[in-house]
Amino acid sequence: MTTIEMKNQVIGKIKQLTDNELLMDVYKLLDDSIMDSEIYMLSDNQKIAIDTAINQINNGDFLTSEQANKEINEWLNK
Repeated sequence: MTTIEMKNQVIGKIKQLTDNELLMDVYKLLDDSIMDSEIYMLSDNQKIAIDTAINQINNGDFLTSEQANKEINEWLNK
């Protein structure tokens, strides 16, 4: 299927939508997709935070989801 054919099929399906909530979700998805094409500039502090997090991950300094959930549950039960 070509890009033009796919676009026409998507447009056709959107025209058939009657569910306002679903239509809003489609709109947000498309709007976010277009916004994602913009270049986002990070501040120096954001770059440092990202580098720090990458180093922590590379050094094994992180929790798995299970470990984090366990710690949260222990904290909540105190």
